[in-house]
Amino acid sequence: MTTTPIDLQDLRKRIYIKAKAEPAWRFWGLYVHVCKEETLHAAYAMAKANNGAPGSDGVTFAAIEAAGVEAFLQGIRDELVTGTYRPQPNRRREIPKGDGRMRVPGIPCIRDRVVQGRSS
Repeated sequence: MTTTPIDLQDLRKRIYIKAKAEPAWRFWGLYVHVCKEETLHAAYAMAKANNGAPGSDGVTFAAIEAAGVEAFLQGIRDELVTGTYRPQPNRRREIPKGDGRMRVPGIPCIRDRVVQGRSS
């Protein structure tokens, strides 16, 4: 008997509720969910929807799509499963604030945004 995979949004909601209800609870099985293809696809869609700037590696969404999104995500998945994934350093960019000071956010590369499930 096969079951349908859990919806990513439903999984995030369940984890959030459990974490709030029991702060001492340890989530030992989360890494399996990070490595799932559907999780990586959903994370890529979130990152692409934000249309953020490339990180320190200079890889853009257009370059990823030219080479193939499936191959990109499969490469990330392989690194995660084998334990060889290492995040890239963040790109630092100075942005002037209204009061004259500078804000220096770190811009992660797209592959790190996908793994972290971030949109920016």
